Amino acid sequence: MAIRFLFVTSPDQAAVNHAPRISDTSFERAAVSVCKGYVRVFDTETTLGKTPSNVEAGDFLDSIAASFDRMVAELRALPVAPADEVNVAQWLAQWQTYDAYGHRYAAAVRTGSERDLVARDKTTIDGLLRQRNGFAKANHMSACAFS
Repeated sequence: MAIRFLFVTSPDQAAVNHAPRISDTSFERAAVSVCKGYVRVFDTETTLGKTPSNVEAGDFLDSIAASFDRMVAELRALPVAPADEVNVAQWLAQWQTYDAYGHRYAAAVRTGSERDLVARDKTTIDGLLRQRNGFAKANHMSACAFS
């Protein structure tokens, strides 16, 4: 069974399995509501032409990161049970770090230098994304797991 677990469990599933659990179902429900609102934003307000310039693509990516910034601010404003504050704060800090990278990535796209940025940071950012999404999924907040 252990061998099967090692070979079948994906890195994403492992992140879910290792994510801290919270017990504040009110926070979970409120967070899902906030995140679902942003899913609608991304589904309806994020379009880019077929051949954008670097500046247009960078601006587009920066607007997505800014939307995530607003979402995290809304999530941060939600009340959290004292027992869960540390784990939720860690999750929101992961979001904030990921969003900051989104802004750096957008700036690099504007100048055509994103390849070096991605090559340098890919493993770290992928791990951060996996942890951030793992926490959301482990805590019944799959609507807050964005790729």
